[in-house]
Amino acid sequence: MTTQLGNIWSEIDYHFVKDAQGVLKTDVNVAAVMNSIDCILKTRRGERVFLPEFGSILAGMVFEPMNATSIKFLSRTLKDDIERWDDRVNILAVDIYSDIDRGAISITISFKIRGLEDILRYQTEVNGEG
Repeated sequence: MTTQLGNIWSEIDYHFVKDAQGVLKTDVNVAAVMNSIDCILKTRRGERVFLPEFGSILAGMVFEPMNATSIKFLSRTLKDDIERWDDRVNILAVDIYSDIDRGAISITISFKIRGLEDILRYQTEVNGEG
């Protein structure tokens, strides 16, 4: 069952894409939450000048050896990072697959938005190209 939302959340897309009139694109509701998760994961800790704790360690883990211990550590850290910086989200699971030959980490995050019943999935891949 998909929950219908009014326009609850609206955020500027962090890619700063403009429409034909030069207005910055905004994301609303679930898209805004997905955008927030993407921003948290793809921002390196220390990258934001006035908020150095913001972000995650994900990019720095791409070429690290991935075994059960490091995958568990990374999963827990990403869960904590997302829930710290976006209080709308309750993370249910973080599944990680490391492809060391390609220098890539694939991630699937299952989560709920607080107050809604739907289980949502966010997927991304981070590679060593920066």
